[in-house]
Amino acid sequence: MTPGVEELAEKVEAGIEAQGLIITMGGEPTFIPIDPEGAEWNLVAIGPEKLGYARRLTRRFLRELYPGALVMQVFGKQYPEEPLPRWAMLTLFHEDGTPMWTHPERFLLEDAPGANPEARALEVMDAIAEELGLRAHVLPCFEKGSSESPRGWILPLDGAEDGWISDTWPFSAGRPAVLLPGDSPVGLRLPLGELEEGRLGRALTVEVSNGAIHIFIPPLEYEHFSKLIPVIEGVVVRTEVSDLVICGYRPTEAKGTSGLGLAADPGVLEVNLPPARCWRSHRDLLCKITEIAENEGLRTTRHHLNGQVQGTGGGAHLLFGGPSLEENPFFLRPDLVASIIRYWQRHPALSYFFSGQYVGPGSQAPRADESQLSSIQELEIACQGVDSLDRLPARDFLDRMFRNLMTDAGGNTHRAEICLDKLWNFDSPTGLQGLVELRAFETMPNAAQQSLGALFVRAIVSMLATTPCRARLVRFGARLHDAYLLPSLLWHDVSRICEDLSAAGLPFRPEWLRPIFDFRFPVLGRLLLGEESLDVRQALEPWPLMAEGSAGGATARMVDNSTDRLEISLRNRDALGGGVVTVNGVVLELREVGDSQVAGVRYKSADGWPALHPHIPVQSPLEIEVLDRSNRVVAGARYHFWNPDAPRYEHRPRDLSEACARQQARWIEVRETLGTTRNPRSPVHSDETHYTLDLRRGHVPHH
Repeated sequence: MTPGVEELAEKVEAGIEAQGLIITMGGEPTFIPIDPEGAEWNLVAIGPEKLGYARRLTRRFLRELYPGALVMQVFGKQYPEEPLPRWAMLTLFHEDGTPMWTHPERFLLEDAPGANPEARALEVMDAIAEELGLRAHVLPCFEKGSSESPRGWILPLDGAEDGWISDTWPFSAGRPAVLLPGDSPVGLRLPLGELEEGRLGRALTVEVSNGAIHIFIPPLEYEHFSKLIPVIEGVVVRTEVSDLVICGYRPTEAKGTSGLGLAADPGVLEVNLPPARCWRSHRDLLCKITEIAENEGLRTTRHHLNGQVQGTGGGAHLLFGGPSLEENPFFLRPDLVASIIRYWQRHPALSYFFSGQYVGPGSQAPRADESQLSSIQELEIACQGVDSLDRLPARDFLDRMFRNLMTDAGGNTHRAEICLDKLWNFDSPTGLQGLVELRAFETMPNAAQQSLGALFVRAIVSMLATTPCRARLVRFGARLHDAYLLPSLLWHDVSRICEDLSAAGLPFRPEWLRPIFDFRFPVLGRLLLGEESLDVRQALEPWPLMAEGSAGGATARMVDNSTDRLEISLRNRDALGGGVVTVNGVVLELREVGDSQVAGVRYKSADGWPALHPHIPVQSPLEIEVLDRSNRVVAGARYHFWNPDAPRYEHRPRDLSEACARQQARWIEVRETLGTTRNPRSPVHSDETHYTLDLRRGHVPHH
């Protein structure tokens, strides 16, 4: 453990406790296999391998973390062009350790088919219905066009004060219950539209699918859910069922229960951590989950073809809330939400330092001032409205105040950097949880770095709980991307945040975050200039949104990812000896940032479609040269965005060593031009560029 971190963590928790608050924190780390082949590990949510990984991880969770937990396969949204609703494997447990299920060997926790014949479904359904006293209400259901062999069995079911209620649905041998088309479980395809008004519109179902017994549980209050599970477990044991999948709907929240989820998300397997009351608990669980995932062949980084090593690309969001709605810190202290919005807007490092490689209005977590030009003015008015409160408002106040301001460019509230979708949002089935979600976070190489980033954020929240932020929002304008997509400017902002924390009695040392900085912004190459060096680091790049287009019948907006951005920095300008640095023959104007001289370079790195500016050719490789006073080359290198030796790579890097080798191969020092005289061109700047040279402006083919 890094010296000083534990002491800082104690002060963070003490600051929160001194305000009479309990602030829980959760997270969503994401994982991919070591060799992430297939669409499910790159583009889409569901595929042939992901559910198997989720089941094997869950088996380890039961053994190493939550003995006595219940395993459920629950379902979320079904997006256009996706054949099935997205599933999540849920490990549901009592926080005090009281068992919820005592026979884990009955669950199907392998990536293999079960061994149950289809007739087993009726045996299990009859036994459950008999236990509930509802045997007369069981009926078969059939796939469309097939009336000989039932697909499964239905029991209309809901809880009542004195037990259970059912209903007689209007189906018979002459008019069978025909399922809606699809591959989803029977419980999601019931013909509820054929029921008359007033009928009970929910049901428990049992089916055999791929040899596994699937028991589908309808939406239930936890009181009834907790009574149904022992009934099901008793039947499963008595009938010697194996390869069991309990699926359906998660019960309503209940005090003393929690859950850990494994969700199918595009390109990744997402872990939904249960809320922790303090940072240490969050860190310990994150470390254990990461260890379990690694033992199952999953990791938190992605090796790109050109050797870049980044997070998985699926995000690692942080969520803050309370142990109950009555103790929720945001409902007790609405100013805390306004403070977070203000402080995050004033410090771009909180938007970009921990995020993915590509940021901006087309990313998964755009800032409010990247989405709407008028948002700064409106956000200030909204925050002032929170300041003026003289009593605690209704829970939906914050949602009404901010939901139309915290969105992406298309108005999507879920994709905002500070997402309030789960705070108190009546429009979402999962919106009434009192949660603030911070989305501008991606997975780090290891749990230690991931948890340090979480501590940094929790320290800021603790500081804001003690001293609310009421400062004006900053009108960054074009400077936001021009400056704060460069590593040195972000590090400078991180240092300013650490100064604020120290002044608040929370001494978070910037050097603790240095490994994250070096991972996020690796040095791609160096040119030695005596005892100094000219360093070239990876910078961030925004995703310009393209016009609407058709994608498989649906309307979609693509992004232009044909550009890249680098940072070139030098500690001591005197090392140039009065000379200059050029990139593709254009003079680079270095600006002072802290104790360094810094400039950004934006260039067209690849052909793509859709993309802006088809008239501009690919500008890679970049020719980076240092010229003396007489414009003679004293040092030079060629940086390739892609493979310098071939048009493509045959496969992804198999390990970190191969990834590093590919990255190093793209930086080639050039010696044959040393002493050559150049005629450098002056840069073409605009009102939007001060720190960053955009080579696409006034491009000229370079030598």
